[in-house]
Amino acid sequence: MSKQSLPEDSTPLSPWEYWQESWQTWADFSQRTGQIMMSQVGQKRGRALASETDAETFASELLRTLSDMNLRHWQNTARLLESYPNWMNLPNSMAGSALVDWFDNFQRQATGATAKTTAPQTPAADQVGARPTTLSAPKGKADDLTKIKGIGPKLSHRLNEMGIYHFKQIAEWSDQEVQWVDDYLSSKGRVGRESWVSQARRLTANGSATLH
Repeated sequence: MSKQSLPEDSTPLSPWEYWQESWQTWADFSQRTGQIMMSQVGQKRGRALASETDAETFASELLRTLSDMNLRHWQNTARLLESYPNWMNLPNSMAGSALVDWFDNFQRQATGATAKTTAPQTPAADQVGARPTTLSAPKGKADDLTKIKGIGPKLSHRLNEMGIYHFKQIAEWSDQEVQWVDDYLSSKGRVGRESWVSQARRLTANGSATLH
């Protein structure tokens, strides 16, 4: 392939024409490589290259051919892109910062959606005690857990998020489960100190009467 063979036409190429040009480029490259090789070794009548000068000349010719081929490829690629509708060329004309901003915005929205649908926080692997039995939803109407002294609206909400909705659940906690809940809520021993379990048992036994 010589420089004179490079496409001078700037008219757009169709995908089919682009494929034909690419195929022809490789064919030309193969043919030209063969010609260069034959010109270097032909004089030696099939023997190996006689000197380093012959090898350097061969390498130089081959690199020049590759360079021409690369230039032809990018010229044809530009002509192909020119044939695309304007909307298909939009990503190529956008500033890099616009793509970065779009991706950041997309990531923020995805993170926000995940946060809304994520289940309540899971305990750490080294959490003490044993997790109590929880429910995915209350059985009937949820009990008012704030009737237990020491449980305010905020703690009641967190217990509901855990899957604790009824006095009966708390009344059945073992010592290990009390430890787990204390650790999970970071309540520093208040579950045992304020006797949540015994209060829940009394509320369960007397029909949820108020202890306050």
